[in-house]
Amino acid sequence: MTIFIDTEIWIFAQKIPDRSNFQDTSEYDNALDLHLKSNEFLKHKIIENEISMTNHQICEIFHALAFRGKKAPISMASRYCNHLLSSKFMHWYQIFDKHVKEAIELSMKSGIHIWDYICVLPLYNDVEILYSCDEHFKHKSFKSLGPKIENPLDIWITV
Repeated sequence: MTIFIDTEIWIFAQKIPDRSNFQDTSEYDNALDLHLKSNEFLKHKIIENEISMTNHQICEIFHALAFRGKKAPISMASRYCNHLLSSKFMHWYQIFDKHVKEAIELSMKSGIHIWDYICVLPLYNDVEILYSCDEHFKHKSFKSLGPKIENPLDIWITV
């Protein structure tokens, strides 16, 4: 099966929460649960599927790992992204002007930032499922694209 996995799931899987960054134990437990679920989900999907991704999304992953929130060492973020770039289970899509124009149009109509659209417009015709925990993916503009949208983490977030 060919699938899409949204950026935050990749990030949750890589960033192990540090208990000292949480004042509330339940917040830490929730973050750890997201990490464990994401990690396990990716392990299974990588073995069982071909994963489609845009060149923009790999940049999002690198940025989120190395520069956002709890920062991973930049060398680790680089190795991880380069590993994805060379992995046989990945299928890469380029972003063209037509995708940017359509993303701008959809963003203007929906009020959802352009980046979510840029991640899926080049590839949505070739995937069976869009996996995301981003609340924006529940919007009719994403549902109208065709592929099933599933949330493997059982919690919707807004990025």
